[in-house]
Amino acid sequence: MKKAITLILVLLAVNSCEKDDTQLIESLDSEKLTVKKFQHAYETALEAFSRTQNIEKKNLMEIITTDVSELDRQLQPIHMQYQKKSFYESYRNMLMVKMAADKAGFTSRPEIKDILKYLEMQTVAQLYIAEEVEKKIKISEEDTQKECERLRAKDPRYKSLPVEKCLMFARAGLKAEETQNNLPKILERIKEGIAIKHNDKFDLDQFLKGDKSSSSGSSDSKPAENKTPAPPANGTPEKKAPAKK
Repeated sequence: MKKAITLILVLLAVNSCEKDDTQLIESLDSEKLTVKKFQHAYETALEAFSRTQNIEKKNLMEIITTDVSELDRQLQPIHMQYQKKSFYESYRNMLMVKMAADKAGFTSRPEIKDILKYLEMQTVAQLYIAEEVEKKIKISEEDTQKECERLRAKDPRYKSLPVEKCLMFARAGLKAEETQNNLPKILERIKEGIAIKHNDKFDLDQFLKGDKSSSSGSSDSKPAENKTPAPPANGTPEKKAPAKK
């Protein structure tokens, strides 16, 4: 789902460029793929990944620019995905599939429009909550340094990391913890700003109890919680440490 959100944001970015006088790369039917359009899509993809995966942009760029052989195995797919050559191929293919879908009338079908509308609402909610939580997170250099020292004392594999890498893991872990601590408060504050008026004549509990559409089929199944996505492997050093070299 997170990858789908990234793709949606990139596709929306395709038509958002301003006046473009940069060199033409190639034409796909009537769609002109220029240097500026590609760069804009690439930056949008990085921003989308950074926000939806709760990883700081500078840390993401470090993963992308570090030699893949020096990265933990779980970070290597991220590195490969955002190399410009591989991103160009996936972006180009995505454009062509989108164009074929439009030609076939796929995106005009009512059920597809409903799905896209739902995904847009979900994406906006996720991005907004993530940004509001980000405003509340305060992590000092001193806190990051102490966390790095704690990780090295607890797990010898962190001792082999350069200081800047250890600090990156430490800050990501602290950020994940702060995110979880602040999320409930942010959600409550958002709800307080919305005027909610229940219909006293409508039995919501009974209505939901009679819902047979849940995958489990149970009458007391709980709805999924709305959570800000946690960072990838490098953001949870307690559970996933870098591999030995």
